[in-house]
Amino acid sequence: MVFPKEVDSFSGVRSLGKIFLYALFALVAGALAAPLVWHLIQFLPAGGLHGYIGEIQRMPFHRYLSRSIQVVAILILWPLLRSLKIRSLEEIGLYRNPHPFRDIGVGLSAGIPSVVMLLAALFISGAFEFHSTWSISVIPRILLTSLIVAMLEEFLFRGLMLGFFRQFLGNGFAIFCSACLFALLHFMNLPSVGPAEEKPHWWSGLVAFYHLGSTLPPTPIMAWAFGSLFLAGCILAWMTVRTGSLWASIGLHGCWIFGQQLFNSMTSYRHLSSEAFLPFTGPAQCHGAVPIGLDTLFSIFLAGALAVILLRRRPRPRSFVVGDF
Repeated sequence: MVFPKEVDSFSGVRSLGKIFLYALFALVAGALAAPLVWHLIQFLPAGGLHGYIGEIQRMPFHRYLSRSIQVVAILILWPLLRSLKIRSLEEIGLYRNPHPFRDIGVGLSAGIPSVVMLLAALFISGAFEFHSTWSISVIPRILLTSLIVAMLEEFLFRGLMLGFFRQFLGNGFAIFCSACLFALLHFMNLPSVGPAEEKPHWWSGLVAFYHLGSTLPPTPIMAWAFGSLFLAGCILAWMTVRTGSLWASIGLHGCWIFGQQLFNSMTSYRHLSSEAFLPFTGPAQCHGAVPIGLDTLFSIFLAGALAVILLRRRPRPRSFVVGDF
């Protein structure tokens, strides 16, 4: 006997199963591809792109691993969309934006004041010391990295994951879930295979998964970092839902990355306890990408408040439900 109604009632469960298999395949394929990418990069001339190739060559293996996973996730996205019968990005809440630079400007306008405020607070906190060898020549590299990482992560987290959650949940709960996932995945502290001179083997990416969690910070520090990431994820997801595109969130996310990497290149945390300056500030977590403390939370909140003000008169996209956020 055939029970079409009962079978159809599990369509959401089947879709979630496909998404799980997609994520698992991206992790495994990315782990297997990372060593190959590492070896290929080593063949390139270190002085290429004004020395940027050399910077990439000196990156620890875990950076190759995390980026390989993200690239694989994008490459296999189209088969997943076909499998889920999603024919266009509009079905996951992303629409053609006729004014992308306007929305990038919104993201920058919300991000720049918050970054300036945060960096000023960090400078006067006494928790960091300057590098005497800092050079302005690092700015083009940081700018390029900020742009690439912001576009990649926004497409994955706010385009893909948020869009999938919105297929089954309301906008508000989808924003909450995607922000939790965004925060949790940043704690995948994928360790390097060893000293910088050690060459990764084909199994090195898989071995790195075995050591997940071995380098997690103490619980209080981890809670501060999770709070920063969660709040940032909520704001970026709301901007995506509110505008129906990724450009505003890319502008804000890129601004945050640029500010943090520029600060990291100029300073280092003093050799004190990681909790010495809390609750106001502390050493950046997740490979130096996430500042922590009340200063950070306030700057993120400021960016969100500015985004709300800047977008208050924007026409609402079709998928935006009044009252969700």
